[in-house]
Amino acid sequence: MDEIDAARAFVARDNSFDSAQALRVALRRLRSGLTLFSPMLPGEHNKALLEDARWLAVEVTRLRDLYLLWQDTLTPARVALPDNAALRALEERVLARIDTERGALRLTLDSPRVQGMAARGREMADPAFWRPAAESRERLEALCHETLEARFNQVLKHGESLKRLDPQHRDSFRKSLRRLRATAEFSQILFASKQTRAFLKMLKKLLDSMIAARDASAVRDRLQELMREMEPGSPEHHIAQELIKAKEAGVGLDHRRLQRMWRATEALPLY
Repeated sequence: MDEIDAARAFVARDNSFDSAQALRVALRRLRSGLTLFSPMLPGEHNKALLEDARWLAVEVTRLRDLYLLWQDTLTPARVALPDNAALRALEERVLARIDTERGALRLTLDSPRVQGMAARGREMADPAFWRPAAESRERLEALCHETLEARFNQVLKHGESLKRLDPQHRDSFRKSLRRLRATAEFSQILFASKQTRAFLKMLKKLLDSMIAARDASAVRDRLQELMREMEPGSPEHHIAQELIKAKEAGVGLDHRRLQRMWRATEALPLY
């Protein structure tokens, strides 16, 4: 919750990509923590907080993806083609959309719903809020081990489809890997483990490769939204289509490389 409060202030004062990304990451960590420790939290409270965190994450991700489109795709293209009028017009359209989304997000962060989410989150700082089982270190460790095993089994199931690398299976695999990583990161807070650190290091390498594909999809989605506002067949519409093709071709996911990384990760102990 401290990270979320700091990130909210960051978004309010700063227009950089990092501000939206910091809030997105903080919300993801909160959701992971709420999921991991749900057996020790009041059901209705936990459900409401989790729903609000998911909702806000969607709002933040939309702005983050626009930043990603501008910085990682449009800026390099503008450097390569500084005199391209269609590309310049597309960049102006994206920057205008960023300004709109950023203003909307700042209003959202001051809304009663977000204020209520923050208040519910801070309530958890009171030890009395937690069930008596949370006072047992053994119970906490057992909970983390059980959750890690469940997450790992889910990853194993999705990993079986890695050879196909179709978008649906790839995205499911990436999400299950991310949930496993978040649970392992929380586990380190409770008990230091060299095995878990080694596992996380290898897992990060695999995720970094798969996130590149997710970012390419995000750029495509934002460009397609903007293309609906353009005249079909116009130079701006055409350059947007070409950017989508170039971005997706540049990801270059090699399924053999991913499989080697996955096998290396799978062979490591969780804890």
